[in-house]
Amino acid sequence: MRSERHGISANAPEFRYPIGMPAIKPPPFRELNFGVLDANEEAIEDPDLLLKGFYDYRSAAYGILSGDTWLLLGPKGAGKSAVFEHLALEWRDRWDHFFDNWNLQDFPVADVSNVRSGESNGAARSQSAWQLILLLRILVNLQDDQGLIAPKEFHAVARELAKTGQTGDDWKRRVLRWTKASATLKLPVVDLGVEVASEDVPTLQAVAILRRVLSNVRTDSKHVLALDGLDQFFFEVEEEWSSLAGLTHAIASINRLFREARLRIFVVAAIRSDIFDVLPSPESNKLKSHTVNLNWSAEGIGVGNLLWHVITEKAKVRRPEIRDVVKTYLDQPISIGPHTQIPEYFLDNTRLLPRDLIALLNILKEFHGGTSSVTEHEARQCVKKYCSEYFVGEIFNNLAGILPRDGARKVADFRDALRTLPTRFFGFSDITSELDGVLDTGEVRALLKQMFEVGGIGVRNSSGRGPEYTDFCFRRVSGAGFTLRHGFLLHNALVVAWNRPWK
Repeated sequence: MRSERHGISANAPEFRYPIGMPAIKPPPFRELNFGVLDANEEAIEDPDLLLKGFYDYRSAAYGILSGDTWLLLGPKGAGKSAVFEHLALEWRDRWDHFFDNWNLQDFPVADVSNVRSGESNGAARSQSAWQLILLLRILVNLQDDQGLIAPKEFHAVARELAKTGQTGDDWKRRVLRWTKASATLKLPVVDLGVEVASEDVPTLQAVAILRRVLSNVRTDSKHVLALDGLDQFFFEVEEEWSSLAGLTHAIASINRLFREARLRIFVVAAIRSDIFDVLPSPESNKLKSHTVNLNWSAEGIGVGNLLWHVITEKAKVRRPEIRDVVKTYLDQPISIGPHTQIPEYFLDNTRLLPRDLIALLNILKEFHGGTSSVTEHEARQCVKKYCSEYFVGEIFNNLAGILPRDGARKVADFRDALRTLPTRFFGFSDITSELDGVLDTGEVRALLKQMFEVGGIGVRNSSGRGPEYTDFCFRRVSGAGFTLRHGFLLHNALVVAWNRPWK
């Protein structure tokens, strides 16, 4: 596994051929493989890019491997799914490592908070329901472990659950059923020595029984249950917030259970960092020591940003002679606005996300396919097409579903209002006045907030007494969040795509 400790060093000596040996031309740029935008798709189409070409930013995969990382944070496109897919591929042929990559994209996440567990508090009810779901999933996974040593109670529970169809693949239907009737689990209460009125054990007691049974198994194998796909939810309704808060509590509780039992069984989840930061939970801050935040902005927008290491590692999978993509192809000086270097110019038109940079470099192949360095003209052409054909679509795809009624038409009107702004700087009133009678102020605020959270706009902060600065979600100067008190600024890529004036 590659990590920052084993990856390319920003200060590594440049490769030089021995004296007397003729210089060898690098491979044509068009032949470099940087992968695709979706890590799940890449794992199917070209798994070597996620195995041999994986760069373990902030040791995220290593943290999961050691059991220290429970939550993987970062915006959509930051590489959270890539970490999970890398581990799933790396462990697929190991008999003593089990990685269950569970995509919850189509899971009724909001309904979990409505499971009838007997508790009135939303977060507590969600935590109990999630514990039940996760413990059942772990129980199923453990049955594939040939090295498992389990007491008779484990096998009795597993048989009963399988016989009554309570551990099948249809988790969605099971959750929906629990929202309509009291959530119970049919268990072999006689074999367990449990005194209840019937074999239909209520949620809280079922969770306690499963925790006890699972903590008594023994195995030298490592098991990871990874929860992905939560980026698809907008978390605009209270049920989704309560469910996610309950999920984080359940993950912490289960992981501590197995730690105390000296078992290498872990639950991890990929969550958007902006969502995690505002969870309605008094306990979420305690989980910070078990989180890794895939924030790529720390090294700025130049050649020192570690995103270039990601690109180089992927390119080396098929063309191992590549030492450094930047030094080989992107070293020509330019004069485009404030930019004098192509790497800085490219990154300044992204949201400092692997997905954005991969999209940009794949488009660059259309304008520069040879072995020479990219020219300023080619860089301009690439950025213009990337901004128009990728970036605009990526931003507005993330607005779908924000408005419940006539959403598509209203989002189109909102986009037209933004693209016809006099300059890239604007205020809340500029948009509301343009959309008067089309969207109300609440709808405009919701769309602007989502635009901020996906990196389409920044918030210009100024107290009038100091320098003005702009916060984007992917590069926050002050650490502030979304607000209507200040003005806004379009992302550079939207300015280029819509040909808006810079001032």
